[in-house]
Order: sequence, then structure tokens, then C-alpha cells
Amino acid sequence: MIYKKEQLPLSIDGQKLYLARNILEEIKNELETFLEDNKYMNNRDFSKNVLFSYEIKANNTIEGYNDDISIVDDVLTNSVSFGDKQKSQRIKNLYSGYKYIFEGNEINKENLKTLYSLLSKNLLSSYDKSNMGEFYRNDAVYIFFNNNPNIEPSTGVPFNEIENYMNELFNFINTNNNFDTMTDYFIKSQILHFQFVNIHPYFDINGRTARTTSLWYLLNNKVYPYIIFNRAISLNKSKYYKVIREVKFHHNVTYFINYILETVKLELEKECIIGMVESSTQRLSNLDYQTIYYILSMNGLLTVKDFASFYNKYNDKKSLIKIYENMILPLIDKNIIVKLRDTESNISNNQKNFVFELNKKNYELDRNKIKRLTLM
Repeated sequence: MIYKKEQLPLSIDGQKLYLARNILEEIKNELETFLEDNKYMNNRDFSKNVLFSYEIKANNTIEGYNDDISIVDDVLTNSVSFGDKQKSQRIKNLYSGYKYIFEGNEINKENLKTLYSLLSKNLLSSYDKSNMGEFYRNDAVYIFFNNNPNIEPSTGVPFNEIENYMNELFNFINTNNNFDTMTDYFIKSQILHFQFVNIHPYFDINGRTARTTSLWYLLNNKVYPYIIFNRAISLNKSKYYKVIREVKFHHNVTYFINYILETVKLELEKECIIGMVESSTQRLSNLDYQTIYYILSMNGLLTVKDFASFYNKYNDKKSLIKIYENMILPLIDKNIIVKLRDTESNISNNQKNFVFELNKKNYELDRNKIKRLTLM
């Protein structure tokens, strides 16, 4: 397909970013058809349920902080005190930031400063604080993508140019495009997301601020289903950082937008299945929800050991037996998952490992709608 380049009013290294919208038409149409069939996702309550606590966890997971959903809930309800004060602080900060963006304030320099102060509270180093100007950093920054020191770091824009770049970004955000579809607004939110990361106006907390500002834009424009996008990134972080670097090199934001559209479609399909399960059974706890979400995120045969390995990749590690007792067994008791057969290995002295699946009686798999999700 031939690229039909649309020059954007945003720059990288003195050159304009561009987008080839025609490349995105197929996935855009797939998303719009899906959302037309799942209108229940397009409301404020849906976005609120997604943001608190699931997207708080996902936004932090992208940064390498694997806080279990139960820990997020405990921090937000103040039911448990943790020795790790930074863990509690970064969860509380995102909660405060999300509450702030729900207020519907305009995205501008002053309000962004307020958001950043909420997201960065008690998390910045003394160097970061002493080298911050009134709004942005006053020194160079080096960006290690995916926390990998073996990859040559990138840099944000020179600190003396941040003001101009950010003003350009605010003008872009607040231009009224009168888009016809929610997906067009989502695309714009993700251009915003990329460019914020590219500018890197702070020493730290840039990624969380970029993604939260994108959520802010979606909420201000009542684009509720796409609030789920942090979750899409959290399971494929290496691709996220790779695509960001490709866009910075080629000035073509289409790479990033195509990645995020395809991954968010998969997340919306998972959300659809979870909604069917909940309506067929009973109200799910956040831990139930997270367990089903991880089951849907895995491919192929599922055993308790497979699930535990997947879970421990994205959370503070738990023992196999605790994962079985606290996450798998409750869903068996609720008839949400069904045991298929034992394997030759054990979970404990008294319990065989076994293959399981989601109970097919609780959801309907319509392949005209659920096109990307792999289920056993």
C-alpha cells in the first residue's frame, strides 16, 4: 500500500512528524464495528471502573513496577500499610492524577504542571527537584528504553527548546478537529502520547505523565472505551519502546499508531469476554477480574503452573500454591473456569497440576467480533 503522508503540526529534530492514515483504515474500521456492537463500553462509568484500579496497575507496570491488583486496592482503601513507601506513593499518585483528569480541566501548561506535581509527589530525586524550572527541566536527560542499559540512550529535546515544543503540542491538543469517530480521537490521543515522550519535558515520570495526559484528552472528549490502552502496552513493553525509537528515527508516527490500535483491539475483545462472564455468573472481585484477564492473555493449553509463571512475570512473585488457592480455586468454585485433566506434575503434595479453561457456557465467541483473541 502506498503511504499517503499527512504532515502533522508537530516536530522532531526540526522535521515535521507525519501520519499515513490510509495505512490504518482496516484496523480503524474493525475497531469502529466492534464498538458499535459494544456500546456499553462508551460511558463514563466504564472508564471509571477501568481506571481504578486496573489502569493504575497497568500504567505502573509499563515502568517496570509489578504491583499486584490486590496491593493497588489495599493502598487505595488504606487497608494495609507497606514498608515500601515508594510503592504506596506511586499508586496513590496515579490515583490522585486520575481523579484530577476526571474534573474536565483544559490541557494547558498550568494544568499540566498540577497533574505532574500529583504524579511525581515524593518520587523525585534531589537532583531532579533542584534542576527543575517552573514548568520543565533545566538540563539534559538521557532515556534508557525498557530500562535496558545495553541500548544507547535517547535524549529528549534540548531543555532550552522544551517551551516551544510543548506550546506546539498544546496547540495540537486543543485544536478542535470535530472528528466523526471515536477512533480518530484515540489516534490523536496517541500522537499526543508519542510526542510527549519524545519531548521528555521532565527528568522522571515522563511516561506516566504522557499516558495520563492521553487519558485526560480521551476523557475530555468523552471517548471512554479507549481508556483501556495502558493495559495493551503493559503486556508488550518491548514492542512499545521499539516502536517509539523507530518513530523518532523515521519521523513516521504511523508505526506507533498502528501498534497501539492493534493491541488495544485485543484488549477490548478481552474486556468483552470478561463482561459476558460477569453477566453470566456473578459480580467479579478485582482479583477475579485480573485472573480471567491473564487467562485470556495466554495462548495455548493452560495449566496452573503455566498461569503462575505468567502471573509472576507481571506481578510481585507469589508461590504456586498461593496462586492456586487464591486465584484459580475460587474461579473453579464459581464455575467460571473448568478443570479438564491432570498432568503428571504436582502443585503440592496433595494436588496435581491440571489443564483448565474458561467455562464456555459463560460466554459466546462470535468470530465476526472477536477476531484477534486466541481461546482454547
